[in-house]
Formats: sequence, C-alpha cells, structure tokens
Amino acid sequence: MDSAPRRTLDDGPDDTSLVQASQRGDQAAFGQLVRRYQRAVHRLAWTLTRSQSDADDLAQETFVRAWGAIGRFELGLPVYPWLARIVTNQAFSLFRSRKRRPETSIEPLVEQGQQWGIDDDPAEHTATNERDARLRACFAQLAPEHQAVLALRVMQDLSYDEIAHALGVPAGTVMSRLSRARADLKRRMAGEASEDAS
Repeated sequence: MDSAPRRTLDDGPDDTSLVQASQRGDQAAFGQLVRRYQRAVHRLAWTLTRSQSDADDLAQETFVRAWGAIGRFELGLPVYPWLARIVTNQAFSLFRSRKRRPETSIEPLVEQGQQWGIDDDPAEHTATNERDARLRACFAQLAPEHQAVLALRVMQDLSYDEIAHALGVPAGTVMSRLSRARADLKRRMAGEASEDAS
C-alpha cells in the first residue's frame, strides 16, 4: 500500500516550519515540501487517471497551484490531505473536460496479503485472475466520488479526517460514501458472479 508519507524526527525540518518559510516566499523550503510529497502526489494522480502523462501533468499542476495558494494554508494542518485535495480536484476537472470517468487502479482492493506471480495451483490462479478482472470492471462502474474515496482510504491509507480534508466534505460524508461505495462494489460483484454462473 502506497500511503502518504509519515513524518519522522530525522526527516529534516517539520512541515510547519517549511510551510512558514514558504509563506515568506522561500522557494527552497517549498522545494523541500515538493520533494517530501511528490511521490505520494504522483501516486494518487496515477491512481485516479491510470495515465503516466496525465499523472505527470496533474502532479506538476498540483505543486504549481499549491505554491500559489501556500499563503492561505492554515499552519498546523497536515500538508498531504491539502495536496490530495488539489490533485483530486484537478483530476475531476480533467474528467469533466474529457467527459469520462476516472480509471482508478484497484489492485490494492484485492485481498490483502495476496502474493502476485506465485502459481502453486494453476486453477486457483485462473480463478483469481477472473475475480480480479470482475473486480476491475465493477470498480470502473462506481461513481467518481466513490472511486476517489476508496482510493484515498485503501491506497493512500488516509484517515477519515484526512480524506474529509482532501475532498472538502465532512467526515460523516466520507464514512457514508465509503459505506455506499463498498456496498455498491459488493452488489456489482455479486451480480457479475450470478451472471457467470447462469
């Protein structure tokens, strides 16, 4: 699981110090924030778009917008959920302009602990591949906001509060969207399974 970076004591200046310096116009301090979060930002952009070029563009645009808005960032808040919100908003703007839905990668939604590439039982491997294909197809049918909330929770390992901040919605909305997204995915998977059986 590729979660947001977690701060440790030996990572250099803390985020608050870097944000304060950035708010004073220190581009080097902002550069440190970029280096600290660029991988997680790019991963989320890729998760939402499934396109290397779109992910590159969205990550770059995210940091451009973050630099422009750093003066309004509230000190003491975590930086990554703010960046995740910018990425998500940019991705949804892209989808609206192209009139298409996000194509979120859902490998991490497949059962935890699965070991890829081990074919002890070819029949079991085939069944797993078929299940994964059904899961991908069903996931692609979810509403964009449900795909986003699952991506932030499952792939980015954000808390409910962090997801709420990232999506600009109350934590209760995050919980209800997650619940509906999981139920919808389960319903669609059950429907696919019954179609295969008939």
